[in-house]
Amino acid sequence: MSGANVARVHFIDKSCKAFGIDPSTTGAQLREQVVSRIGLKEDSCFALFEKKGNRERCLDPDDKPAELQASWDREKSDKKKGDSEPIFLFKKKIFLKDDNREMEDPISKDLIYKQALHSVVSSEYPCEQKDAIKLAGLQFQVLYGDHNHAFHVPGFLARNIQDFVPKTLLPSKRTQEWEQLILDEHEKLIGKSSEDAKSEYLQVVKGWPYYGSTFYPPCKCTSAGKSQKVIIGINYEGIRLLKPKTKQVISEHFFTEILSWASSVGTFAFEYGNPNHSEKHTFETDQGAIIAATIQTYIDILVQMLRCDSDGEETSSETNTTFSDV
Repeated sequence: MSGANVARVHFIDKSCKAFGIDPSTTGAQLREQVVSRIGLKEDSCFALFEKKGNRERCLDPDDKPAELQASWDREKSDKKKGDSEPIFLFKKKIFLKDDNREMEDPISKDLIYKQALHSVVSSEYPCEQKDAIKLAGLQFQVLYGDHNHAFHVPGFLARNIQDFVPKTLLPSKRTQEWEQLILDEHEKLIGKSSEDAKSEYLQVVKGWPYYGSTFYPPCKCTSAGKSQKVIIGINYEGIRLLKPKTKQVISEHFFTEILSWASSVGTFAFEYGNPNHSEKHTFETDQGAIIAATIQTYIDILVQMLRCDSDGEETSSETNTTFSDV
């Protein structure tokens, strides 16, 4: 292959696969290679991302991975010490309430489980202690099968306890205490298959309001003349504004009440309410275009679902996404 290159695609569980590409290979073609290689059947909600530090951008279908890799090489001189290397990351992009078909595909289900596990252990999803212990026991069952008194003894998890306990909860107990709680929970699960343990794990996490949310780094939000730092979270229901340290919900804005949104260099904003009375949040963020694109994706899917539900009745998909003063 003339001009052949290699693109390494990473997954949430830190595994990696290499794919042959050339300068003409597109983001859509590389994504299809990944889907084919891993045997993913229900792939419509999965995407390939360019991850640079804490910034993730979903690849456009026409992006050229070889060109992106070349740009990473050119940017190496500008990297600060300790900065992570840019990577291609394959993961679930869109989370819908009804994902039964994905759950019936073992590969899809495994990817979703691993992504949920990462969000729990990294504390991307806030988690109470009782849920953390239950989930860690299920994770143990997935990895090691039924409890074995000869092997699953204190010390078994000591070196890897950070892979089982949410980051923000870990300092609240000694390693030995966490380990014993997890071992006790695991012992209750004798007879449960790995697939059933994954299903139960996801059942717990899907019950949380944060499940499936894409979170963006803390930024300054101005509304009604007042400013505060917030995290923006987006899922199939709408937009949540959260406190950066605790992820306590400040406000929720469902897509049904969002009137318009827009982004510009360094800014994102959305207007909510109704035609007679509306308010606006404005954010100082360099990820405005990415946030706007995520919202648009969910809106497009919801409009399509409404069209299907109305059995062909015409449904307008036009949405005003501009502000005069953004």
